Amino acid sequence: MIFRLTTRLLLAAWLPLATAGAAELPGSLRAAWPELGLVGEASLHWFGMHVYDASLYASNAVYATNGAAVLSIRYNIPVKQRRLVDIAVEEWQRMKIREDQRKDWTRLIESLWPNLKPGDRLTAYLQPDGPTRFYFGDRVLGEVADPMFGPAFFAIWLGPSCRYPKLRDGLLGVVAGRKEAR
Repeated sequence: MIFRLTTRLLLAAWLPLATAGAAELPGSLRAAWPELGLVGEASLHWFGMHVYDASLYASNAVYATNGAAVLSIRYNIPVKQRRLVDIAVEEWQRMKIREDQRKDWTRLIESLWPNLKPGDRLTAYLQPDGPTRFYFGDRVLGEVADPMFGPAFFAIWLGPSCRYPKLRDGLLGVVAGRKEAR
């Protein structure tokens, strides 16, 4: 009995979980866009380590790939800026984004993203057909003007071929194959 319980706990800790994320919106974003509502939350656990909690917000709490959306991630472990950039580039490569495009975007995010420590929050605000603005806590870091960047960045977590489908489902509010009623 104890062995089964311990095994279940260990297995659960190795999987990305679609559970309470609690990554908040930056105050200035909340004030400027009060119609942004929570779509879903999820946590990423990797080899027993609680890596981050993520929350997805969208206009009227409905996510559309061509609409305004916010992805807010609160990190529970330290992550170097170089590692954040490398992960994004690896995912874009996996998604078959052109190499010249990846290089352009890499230069831009290298200049924006900081090193992170536990409790830090990195937030991306995708504006429809426009730039993607990044926040560190409540402070604006800057933005990437290329309108193709935002959808490709959000696809890392929300695309159909994303690395962690259970995390995606949690962010999109999907429960057991259906959209959760809100």
